[in-house]
Amino acid sequence: MEPERGDVVRSTDPFKLGADRQRPWLIVNNDTHPFGDEQYVAVAVSTKRYEASLPLHESIWEVGGVPRESFVSPWAVHSPRSEDLVAWQGRVTDEFVDRVVDSLETFLR
Repeated sequence: MEPERGDVVRSTDPFKLGADRQRPWLIVNNDTHPFGDEQYVAVAVSTKRYEASLPLHESIWEVGGVPRESFVSPWAVHSPRSEDLVAWQGRVTDEFVDRVVDSLETFLR
């Protein structure tokens, strides 16, 4: 699996404990990533809503989706490798990814 910016993929969550450690992740890196064909920059997708969460409304999905109401947590960054990816869940619009990256940037400046 070679995901692209805007893809939502399932991978292990390094912050979870126990047997069920998977979660969906939104790939946000662009083509300038130095290891873009083997490692990615991703932010967590969660069913928990926080003040700074961005909702994954049906309208932002180009294809695929999630089974329950979900939100992107732009502050929860992960860098999964290709071999860590379990499944592809869909793709969101470029405009939504840009909103997520803008939000992430506010936590870094």
